[in-house]
Amino acid sequence: MKTILSLAVALAAIPAGAALLAPSPAESAEPTPPELVAAIAPDAPPLMDAAALRSRIDRLSARARTHSTRLGLRSAPGGAHADPPAGGLAAREHRLTQIVAFLAQRREVDLAVDERPAVARGRAGAPLERRYAAVVRHATRLGIDRPARPRPAATPEGRAAQIARWTAIARWLGDRTERLRADERPLSERVPNYDAWMCIAEHESHRTWDISTGNGYYGGLQMDRQFQQTYDPGLYRTKGTADNWTAEEQMRTAERARATRGFHPWPNTARMCGLL
Repeated sequence: MKTILSLAVALAAIPAGAALLAPSPAESAEPTPPELVAAIAPDAPPLMDAAALRSRIDRLSARARTHSTRLGLRSAPGGAHADPPAGGLAAREHRLTQIVAFLAQRREVDLAVDERPAVARGRAGAPLERRYAAVVRHATRLGIDRPARPRPAATPEGRAAQIARWTAIARWLGDRTERLRADERPLSERVPNYDAWMCIAEHESHRTWDISTGNGYYGGLQMDRQFQQTYDPGLYRTKGTADNWTAEEQMRTAERARATRGFHPWPNTARMCGLL
């Protein structure tokens, strides 16, 4: 009988104790701190506020569109959306996570072959560069000037026209068998630093290669006798002073001096040409 009375008293005390331990309505409305959630359930994903959820939703939406484009699927039209009700952001984030995970593993394209978007293979200018390389190869074999490198056109039609043109040039050069002799090549290719010497001659003598004014300097580059005897004694002995030499002979003699002294024998005119 005493045991039954003790059990009844204990059962009657449980509701009162539970009421004392239950949180008040104000306390239950407060969010649980993230630190407490991490301590209670360490495997649960971290809590994010609304701004962080919206940012993640934007990133997931962009990834979903990228995968859809890759697969040839039609993406849903974008645009601003009103905020969903409470809990809707989390639901949308969860849904987008599932969609991205699904699309990332897909390889098939649910379109007919002729409706699939073209896949870019390599650089757009690669075929044009190959045609240009063929032209350069044939030009070198024939001993003619290397053509300037073309810039790929902005449109596919323009690039196709360029490829056709350079293909025709490569074929035409490929059929040629003649070759220029060394002395038939342009002077600008035969003489090193041709542009520099032409600039100096312009300021020294207005490119008058047979000039002899009686001031002790001769030719288009205005070289004195000691200079000529030092850097081309054989030519000086057989042809005399530099005003009797060809332009190429004068520039080649000056080039031998430049190899050891630079452009310093022409301090003023070389500086005017930006060479010093």
